Amino acid sequence: MRVWSRSTAILLGVVLMVATAGSAGAGDVFTVRGISIDATAASATAARDAAVQTGQKRALEQLLKRLTLPDDWSQLPQVDDALAQSMVRSFQVAGEKRSATRYLADLSVRFQPASIRGLLAARSIPIAEAQARPAVLVAVLTDARGDILWAESNLWTVAWARQDLQNGLAPLTIPLGDLGDISTLSVEQALNGDRAALNALATRYNADRVIVAHATVGSAPGTISARMLTYPTGEAAPTSWSGSEAAPSTETGAHRLAARFLEALEADWKRNSIVRSGERAVLSASVAYSSLGEWQTIRSRLAQIPPIKTINIVAVSAGGAQVELDYAGTVDTLELNLAQQNLALTNLDGYWYLAIIR
Repeated sequence: MRVWSRSTAILLGVVLMVATAGSAGAGDVFTVRGISIDATAASATAARDAAVQTGQKRALEQLLKRLTLPDDWSQLPQVDDALAQSMVRSFQVAGEKRSATRYLADLSVRFQPASIRGLLAARSIPIAEAQARPAVLVAVLTDARGDILWAESNLWTVAWARQDLQNGLAPLTIPLGDLGDISTLSVEQALNGDRAALNALATRYNADRVIVAHATVGSAPGTISARMLTYPTGEAAPTSWSGSEAAPSTETGAHRLAARFLEALEADWKRNSIVRSGERAVLSASVAYSSLGEWQTIRSRLAQIPPIKTINIVAVSAGGAQVELDYAGTVDTLELNLAQQNLALTNLDGYWYLAIIR
């Protein structure tokens, strides 16, 4: 992998960015990964510059749609070279291939959050930038061999791993497929919706839901269909999504289906977490904790919630605190975002209380 600084690239500078598909760690919604770039020019250098420039435009277009509702996409600005360059904080390339006149690579771009927010605010476009808590994805493939889950030959799992599962608004975690996973959930339990086994897998990955994505390879070449069932921890009824693809190859169809489901998953999250222009309020809450260490954990989690703009600590004692949260959005969106950080907001007789969910 080669990285160029500002002095050697026609666009903006580069810093190292690590984004591993399937990771359970927190992502960056302002980072776009996996943009395939390909350009031909009079020289390898010119081809590289043209490819990166085009890739950054595509990445910005993808990011703006990621953060906004489909209903608002018609209001998004036309992305040109100058706009894309002004929004980029850094970029990284991997998998380079080049000749004397052609350049191919995979591009990852990190954009400047403040600039993106300002761009959308200037057009009064609501924005969603808080990530949902990662869900565990269980990819079951049914083909001529039968039902496959924990196997390297599962092309359905491969299709998911090729997606950017970390930086989107609805991140996903692909299980390791180790002995612990195999002993926790069998393919039969996944397909039958065994709640005890699914809950155990969710606990193993510190998640609040498991998505069983069951894909079936069709009899015609390149056809594949899938049904996704999202099981919240506990016994609440699952929600479902279904789709199918007819593509040049089964692998391509699987990749397209995975991308479509991710879009649907993010659209659902955005509808609930979107922050509209002018929605701003201050909420006073009593915070309960068992130790000062737990209080520090609560403060750290509050600082990671994008809609919360400022945190004013009014009072602190050994067992509780009083805080004022200046936040964008509604109380419902605030409560939803707090829950993603395992924090519960409760109203009792007109008074707000905040605590860690245990």
